Amino acid sequence: MPDSAAVVQQELFVFLSIRSGDRLRACSGIKGVNDLYALAVTLGVFALVLIMARFKVPLAAALFAGAVILGPLFGLGFGCTVRAVLSGAIQPNTIALIVLTVLLLALSHTMQSAGQMERMVSLARAMLRRPAVAMAALPALIGLLPMPGGALFSAPMVRTASGDTRLPGGLLSAVNYWFRHIWEHWWPLYPGVILAMTLTQSRLDVFIVHQIPLGISMALAGLLIFRGAHPDLRAAGPPAEPGTKRKLLRATSSIWIILLAWGAAAAALKLIGSGAASSVAGSVLERYAPITLGLIVALIWTIAINGMGKSGLTKAFARRSPYDMAILVLSVMIFRHMLEATDAAPRIAAELTALRVPLVLVVTALPLVAGLVTGLAVGFVGTSFPIVLALAATVASGDAGLRPYIALAYAFGHLGQMLSPLHLCHIVSNRYFETGYAQVYRRIIPSVAITAVLAAAYFLFLSRLYGGG
Repeated sequence: MPDSAAVVQQELFVFLSIRSGDRLRACSGIKGVNDLYALAVTLGVFALVLIMARFKVPLAAALFAGAVILGPLFGLGFGCTVRAVLSGAIQPNTIALIVLTVLLLALSHTMQSAGQMERMVSLARAMLRRPAVAMAALPALIGLLPMPGGALFSAPMVRTASGDTRLPGGLLSAVNYWFRHIWEHWWPLYPGVILAMTLTQSRLDVFIVHQIPLGISMALAGLLIFRGAHPDLRAAGPPAEPGTKRKLLRATSSIWIILLAWGAAAAALKLIGSGAASSVAGSVLERYAPITLGLIVALIWTIAINGMGKSGLTKAFARRSPYDMAILVLSVMIFRHMLEATDAAPRIAAELTALRVPLVLVVTALPLVAGLVTGLAVGFVGTSFPIVLALAATVASGDAGLRPYIALAYAFGHLGQMLSPLHLCHIVSNRYFETGYAQVYRRIIPSVAITAVLAAAYFLFLSRLYGGG
């Protein structure tokens, strides 16, 4: 006999869900796909959200308003729009992200209040010698852990690593945001990488070898973010004292504990092989439970090694900022769910392909727009790769001939999500450093342009190598 609470929850999800095409069409009429309507509406609502944020409307409120506006513009009636908003709010993914956000901020605050964050950054600066190197290396280190909104965890490290130079928030946020994501082209813990390997039927080693150059290009292009920065950031300090490595290992132990607990929990879930993994709740459990457990263990560990006692745990959750950020995450997920409910990404893809755009432009434009719309690697891979792979297969010679198109599509999809105002790391990093999108875009767009040029050059190289393109 199934648990009654589970049955009620499942029925509630079914009632509120409007993600299927049949239910969406039942709500209202759907416009055609040959007039770029979906692309124009989506980009227009993005622009409206950014304008509202520019005029000091709280970002959570601006995103919520954008979600409500999207429904009618895509033909949803009042009832279906309300149901889409409610559905986005109670999705397991939404709830899991809110819990993760609160835990991330609690752990970050605990490390800061105990002085552990300052010790860690100080030791990293001593090892790396130049503040600018530490500012880039610390978010890159945290980026090895694929936690949603993880830029929020590395943000205090970047601020501390910058020292007393009083850098603008736009620069700090850009450094934090950019260097956290230099691994996402190939690091096998990222869901987008796993999905791309699955869709392209690639072996892990082959996929990594072909994707690593994209990450290197992004890291090198990110150096442009530091242009015009305070000269003290490049000044080399004295060599590190003996024992610094050991001290740094202890100071960063909270991070390694997350990785160890995450790995152990993920392995345990695979061994158990829960049958619920095929359900929505089971899939979310498999994706988020290991990292949630890792954060909880790391929080307890951090409190213990710093001798903070029970009061430390209470203080970690007593501040208002984690819950303000949770509201922002809620609005982001509602907006994102509205885009899914209206089939915005596949409709934009259909509009572009209907115009018979040249293959190389489709391979770049579809993932780029999908990344911009979803703000997720899984989003641009899942919506654009099936189309890109099908089109590329008509001209590519075998699996090797697809490699240039896979690399190009992933590179531009990743750039799309980096530019997306919906990317959670972008939002929380800007929020932490109290800066706006314009200040960050001003810093990262040159790096985006260089990364795009290098990705195009890499595509040409692979095409020549494999005799395609």
